[in-house]
Order: sequence, then structure tokens, then C-alpha cells
Amino acid sequence: MSSFEFKTIAAIATPTGYGGIGIIRISGDQALELTLHLLKNSSEISFSPSEASFHILTNPHTGVTIDEAIITYFKAPRSFTGEDVVEIACHGSPVVLSELLRLLTSFGADLAQPGEFSMRAFLNRRIDLTQAEAINDLIHSQTTYQAKVAARQLRGELSKQLQPFKEELKNLIVHFESAVEFVEDDLDELNLNIYTLKLDHLIEKLLGLSDSYRIGRVIRSGVKLTLVGRPNVGKSSIFNSLLGLDRAIVTHVPGTTRDTLSETFAIDGIPINLIDTAGIRDTKDIVERIGVERTKTAITEADLVIAVIEANSPITSEEIDQLEDFPIGILLINKCDLGLSLSHETIKSLSEKYPLIHASALTGQGIDELKVAIQRQITGDNQTIIESAIITNERHYKALEQTIEFLRDARRDLNAGFTEEIALANLHLALRNLGVITGETLIADLINQIFSTFCIGK
Repeated sequence: MSSFEFKTIAAIATPTGYGGIGIIRISGDQALELTLHLLKNSSEISFSPSEASFHILTNPHTGVTIDEAIITYFKAPRSFTGEDVVEIACHGSPVVLSELLRLLTSFGADLAQPGEFSMRAFLNRRIDLTQAEAINDLIHSQTTYQAKVAARQLRGELSKQLQPFKEELKNLIVHFESAVEFVEDDLDELNLNIYTLKLDHLIEKLLGLSDSYRIGRVIRSGVKLTLVGRPNVGKSSIFNSLLGLDRAIVTHVPGTTRDTLSETFAIDGIPINLIDTAGIRDTKDIVERIGVERTKTAITEADLVIAVIEANSPITSEEIDQLEDFPIGILLINKCDLGLSLSHETIKSLSEKYPLIHASALTGQGIDELKVAIQRQITGDNQTIIESAIITNERHYKALEQTIEFLRDARRDLNAGFTEEIALANLHLALRNLGVITGETLIADLINQIFSTFCIGK
């Protein structure tokens, strides 16, 4: 039996719309009983756990056949939720699925709330909180690398990495508890040094995990990358080259792009929201002026800004002002196929201030180099993205930071000569915060908030 008792719930577990297959998931003590109401001669039917079988679905009130289905029964606790679960796989018609769900609720099932199946899996200890959140991340993955990272979290990689930290903390707590309980076990100077070193070591390792969030945040959420420059320098051509398709309109007429244009692509699995902008210049054209204002907004919201200038014409004072006014991450010299009019001194001066890429959107020169430069700007010196556990979730990051702060407080208190009792309070708080990450420390409002972001049916 599960540790928690809930009413039986049902939901459509496949995406909205038409499809070859649609699945209804039922979980709870009455899952099998409610399913049998949909089958003729139900008294003669038996289900073997974890085996799929073919059945005809009917409306018991009218006797009319609804559909054919493959039904799989998972007996508690060997199911995703830890309860009895039935999955009905029929044809993916919204009408059929809605009718089946309507009948199940008429038999006594409750409609599942968003994330309720995953919440039950968590509450019944089938998964921990990091694994539950990984399910949501996996469903919403936009790149194969995002899916890979989420799959690792789903397998419990983060929980496994946190476990040794918890054990070290527990050992420290046990020692300090003994010192408080038995006065003769008070810390002498030698023991004080040993345990402050242990705290330092633990803090250092947790900082390494916490620091992975800088990359993990980018992997999970992606980055906003904005192309800027004066009109007709080839921003839209670079935009198309990075995407690998003709998305932006390209002409020789300055001011062709009058509004921001965005598309998503990926560099080594990192989602990039690429934004093409209107050329920045003084203009009396009201539409173009609005476009320029939107360009400035896009710059302020960007995680990375690439300034584009022309190779075949000298850099203007207006462009120099723009480079100084905006947070430029990469400077791209476009149209190198037309020759280089920029002086050697100008190029040297610019290269000292910005990562410099020579490119031609027409020939493809420098585009691969530009992608490498973008990745370097995003990931910094860590070019090999961590292949074990990595922090991608802001909630996990904040809990780790709080844990580290409590450990630092404990170390400071010991060095300041406070009793073990004072340090012990901070150690308990640190352990509690690690438990918040995996869900061992239950906070009802937090749990509800997390699962409310899930799809219905998960």
C-alpha cells in the first residue's frame, strides 16, 4: 500500500489534437474497477499486471461501441505513481478521448490536476523532487542536449551527487551533538582545525556544483542574442546564415528591416533566441524610428549583443559611438568578400576591445567561427559542459547557495569561539536546505507550486 491515500484520477495523457494514438491514464485504488465499466462482459475479463491486452470499449449506458484499445494495467506499487494505474491506448480522436474521460468521471473518477500523477509518484516515494522536475524539463526540451541533461536528472544524477554531501553533514552533526551531550567531548584546538577543514572542503565542493548553474541556466532557458548595427551592414544576411535558412528579407535598400525579427536555433545544444533588428540611424521616417526604439529595447534585454560593421567601408563615428554605448559581446566585420577598407590600426584597436570575427554572409566565411565565439561567450572557459550532475533549476541553485551560507556561518562561529551548539544550529539548517532540493524537507506550498506548472496527464 502507498503511504498516501487519494481518490482515483483520470486524464488524457497525450497532446491535444488529432493523432494515431491517444492515451488515457487512470491512477488510484479504483483504476481497474472503473476501466472494467468500459468493457463488455467485464466479469469474464482479467488483467495481468504489466501486460498489454486488446479490448473493445463501449458505453455501458447505451451499449454502443466507442473504440478499440490496448489496455495496460500496472499494479501498485510497481507503477509510475505507486498506485494501481491503467493506461488505455486508443485512436487519437479528441471526440473519442473526451467521451471516455466523461464516462470515467461519471463512474467516480476525478479529473487530474496539472502534474498530479507526478506529484503522487513523488509523495509515494517513487521519485524524488529533482526527478519530478526533470520530467517537466524533458517534456519541454527544445534541443537534444536539453533532453539529455533532463534525462540524466530523471535518472537521479543530481540526487546521487548530493547524497555524499548529506552524509558528510550528518557525520559533522553527530559529532557536534555528542560534544553538546557530553561535555568531556568538547572540541580542543586540534579537533577544531580538523572540523573547520572538513567544513571548508564541503563548502568548496558545494560551490563547484553551485557554479555549474551559470551554464545550466543557459542550457535550460537558452539565451537572447541580438544583432545590431547601422542599416545595410548585412545583419539580416548574418541572421539567415546563422539560422541556415532565408528567414529575414535581404535587399540592398537601407532600412529594409524595420522591426525586430526573432527565431530560435541551437549551438551545441544551447537554445539561442536570435533577434534581427532595425538598423540604428537618425531618421524622420516614423515607422523606422519605432523600429530603432525597438532595437534599443532588444539590446537592453539581450544576454549577448553582436555588433555588425562592413569590411568594405571605413567605420563611421556613429558606429564608434554605438560600440561604446551598447554592451557589445562580439564585433563582426561582414562583407569580407568585397575587400577590406578598414585600416590595420582600426582593426588592431577594435580587436583589443572586442572578440573580432571576419565574415561574409554571402560566401559563408567566418560563420562557423562566429558560432564558436558565441558558444565561448555563453559558456566561458568551460568548453566541456559538465556530463554528470549540473544545476539547471533556479530553485536548486538558491537552496545550494543558502546551504553554503549556513556552512560558512557554522565555520565562522567555530573560529570565533562559540560553542558547538551555535555551530550545530547552522549545520542543521544546511542539511535541511539540501533536503529541500530533493523534497525530503517537505514544504506544502512549494510542492503545489512546482507541480502546478506540469501538463495535465503527467
